[in-house]
Amino acid sequence: MVKKLMIVDEQALSRHLVRQVAAMPQDTVLECVSPDEAMKAVGIFRPDCVVMGVSRPVPSAFQAIKSIREAYPQMRVVAVSTLHENHLQQMANEAGASGYVTTENLSELFLLAAPERLTLKPARAKVRRQKKS
Repeated sequence: MVKKLMIVDEQALSRHLVRQVAAMPQDTVLECVSPDEAMKAVGIFRPDCVVMGVSRPVPSAFQAIKSIREAYPQMRVVAVSTLHENHLQQMANEAGASGYVTTENLSELFLLAAPERLTLKPARAKVRRQKKS
């Protein structure tokens, strides 16, 4: 199952870390440097999940979360921050984020980005049996 993931963060290292944690090799990933860039691309790319960096209380990040959720209610938007600040988490929730993850708990992002991955079953090798002669 191929997923489309959009990662929005001004820091290249942060985008790289999120990609390593949240994306599987078969996923299609689009990286954006700013919430404004993401807003221009979201309607064209139509990701299954947007991971929005909100480490700084930049109003445009929270406005982008709100706008995306209003336009595409089925789209997951997860806020990621280096800070474990209650006010940032509250702002993300009020904007409509599907979740809030701090970088110290970045492993949670894998399932927040695509919760259906919990139900994926590992592929089993087909065993062929030889017919007796």
